[in-house]
Amino acid sequence: MAKSENQKVKTLFVAKYFLENSDENHPVTAGDITDYLKNECGIEAERRAIYRDIAALRDVFDMNIDGGQGGKYRLLSRQFDFDELRILAECVYAAKFVSEAQAKTLVATIGEFCSSYQADELEREVFLCDRVKTTQTGVLTNINKIQKAMTTKVNGKPKPPQKISFKYLKYTIQDKSAQVERRKGAAYVVSPYKLLINEGNYYLLAYDAKAQDMRTYRVDRMKEVKALDEPREGAEAFAAIDMETYTRRVFSMYGGQQKRVSVRFINPLLDTAIERFGTSPHVFYRPDGERHFVVTADVEISDQFFSWVCGFRKRAKIISPPDVVEGMQKFLKDIAGRYET
Repeated sequence: MAKSENQKVKTLFVAKYFLENSDENHPVTAGDITDYLKNECGIEAERRAIYRDIAALRDVFDMNIDGGQGGKYRLLSRQFDFDELRILAECVYAAKFVSEAQAKTLVATIGEFCSSYQADELEREVFLCDRVKTTQTGVLTNINKIQKAMTTKVNGKPKPPQKISFKYLKYTIQDKSAQVERRKGAAYVVSPYKLLINEGNYYLLAYDAKAQDMRTYRVDRMKEVKALDEPREGAEAFAAIDMETYTRRVFSMYGGQQKRVSVRFINPLLDTAIERFGTSPHVFYRPDGERHFVVTADVEISDQFFSWVCGFRKRAKIISPPDVVEGMQKFLKDIAGRYET
């Protein structure tokens, strides 16, 4: 487009700049806009002309541009709320029938409805373990508060991540229609690090200073979430976590001593085994005759692990090490004993 033609649509270029470069946390100045027009669009413009363009965008296009104080302006509203776009992006990433490449393309398209800063957040802020399904009232509010506590920048300036406090809820056998507060209503205080999603639920991965360890909490069971004026702790504990191994252990309920285990499966269960154990270099698969294969992986030995293997009946069998095989035998005897008359 020629420079003279660009001049005719200068106001639209100003609108484009706001859409791509400004949101509630990222203000821009008239100087930023004039530099953009000159360097990117070949348009010379005075600041007074920029002020007229901003007024036109407010009055004619109904763009919610806040500011003027200190010469800074922020675009506060768009066609879609950022929380809505976040949910759309998470749903795309969670869909198992969408390839990774397709997911990135779709999320990039969703990102065109927000600023470039927010588009970057859509691609990196949530680690997905399974499909997303958020229907609980208040979950989005809790997520927003947690995100703000974890953020490292505000208005383009560095900000130390903060601890949060919340009350945690649970069901009781006396009244299953409503949840009650754990710890008799005492607040939990943790250092938030990551939001995880598994089987339709949001979880917060956070550092508990009292336990000196990382913990997970259901976001929909939190209430009265508050950011505290205290710096986040537990950076070393979080850095030591391998997210893929951690999430598989936590969400598969494999809690126990970790051992190198070999399990023999029939060939049609290869997809199931790969979904459970993954394909990292630490997991080894080998054929075992014409109808079976063996997978060897690090597993945290627990009743949940034994139960998972039992679900395959004669189609799967733990073959090593001997002490885990003995553990499985004892597990089966204990269960059989409960059903003896």
